[in-house]
Amino acid sequence: MIFLDANVLLAYDNESDVHHLKAVQLFQEIAAGVFGEPLTSDYVFNEIVGITFRKRGKTPAATMGERILNSIFILNIDDHLFKEAWQIFTKTNLTFNFVDCTNLVATRLAQAEYIATFDKEFKYVPGITIIDGTG
Repeated sequence: MIFLDANVLLAYDNESDVHHLKAVQLFQEIAAGVFGEPLTSDYVFNEIVGITFRKRGKTPAATMGERILNSIFILNIDDHLFKEAWQIFTKTNLTFNFVDCTNLVATRLAQAEYIATFDKEFKYVPGITIIDGTG
């Protein structure tokens, strides 16, 4: 299983993003099943739709949201996962924002071995392999 971070999904959708070509390569590998089934979270979904709405408008945001809803399993961050993510956020020395902390708990809950992200801070997390298109 591979957890998809917002930055990878946003880069895939934006041809002018510095990471676009890496994201396209990643999604080819994901579609081929190289890393198992993809998943993301409702927090990442919210982040993607919000950023797309702010930068490009409602129609592109709705299109992006529909594409995700129809192709990727979305794990909902419940109260227990929220509190676990909050503990990580308040105690870690890493520079994770709160959504990154929810990504960590979602990845652990799903027993996902991989995370597709361009956020290098995840390399300091044991037990998770970063897939970022750099080989």
